Amino acid sequence: MLTRVERVLALKNIELFHDIPGEVLADIAALLEEETFEKGQYIVNEGDLGKEMYMIVKGEVEVVAGGNVVAVMKDGAGFGEMALIDSQPRSADIIAKNDVLVLKMESDDFLEILKQRDEVALGVIRVLTGRIRELNAKLAEKSGKKDK
Repeated sequence: MLTRVERVLALKNIELFHDIPGEVLADIAALLEEETFEKGQYIVNEGDLGKEMYMIVKGEVEVVAGGNVVAVMKDGAGFGEMALIDSQPRSADIIAKNDVLVLKMESDDFLEILKQRDEVALGVIRVLTGRIRELNAKLAEKSGKKDK
């Protein structure tokens, strides 16, 4: 089991929380639950309603959409925040590629933090904007056009 300090250090490695002050991370760390998954175990099922987000402390997961592996995530990556924000079903399966340790945050806690902490909300916006830019670049590449 991770100590509170280890949880704060793990949060610091997660893109969403890079720029968040340590004292805020300590408050967030107190809300998190640890979970472990074995190789091949489903962490998230495509189509399910999301009630929690996850942050990978150790290990790798595959993101599988429509039966195809579309990404591999490892230490420092987070997933599941989209379903918490828009209340839509999960957009992909997340499957443990090896033994995985995650920190899990429930939706009520996540939304409360977003309301109370502007810096966390800005972190979410930054991460989601980055994902949109990546998708735009992939679309431009497929269509043979460059992003202006």
